[in-house]
Amino acid sequence: MSHSAHRAAAAFDLAAMKRALEQSDADTIASLYEDDAEMEIIDRNRPPSTPMRLVGRPAIEAFWRDVCSREMTHAVGETISDAHRAAFVERCAYPDGCHVVSAMTLELHDGRIRRHLTVQAWDEVSCG
Repeated sequence: MSHSAHRAAAAFDLAAMKRALEQSDADTIASLYEDDAEMEIIDRNRPPSTPMRLVGRPAIEAFWRDVCSREMTHAVGETISDAHRAAFVERCAYPDGCHVVSAMTLELHDGRIRRHLTVQAWDEVSCG
């Protein structure tokens, strides 16, 4: 296998991540992470000094299973990626009118997510 063929085989599939998020497909989302991946989430209740930290695919998969089980819509946009990083914005809406916007950056290794950072804002007015 040539070097360029190996690189193509190891490319991160950002389109698959987008589809999986928009379809609430936790299995596919979890499959995109390395076994020892790390995820960090920062928001109003989890500030930078004490973010939520998830280590390992089982913990990350449990998080995504919870998110994907909720009644809400997901729309992914502003996507960009290269061999080492990917980033996008996810906009979520709950039926009660609550909106959440998450900016996500991914550090990639061999086409899989090694580190994931989410900074999110919840609609303070409509979210109880």
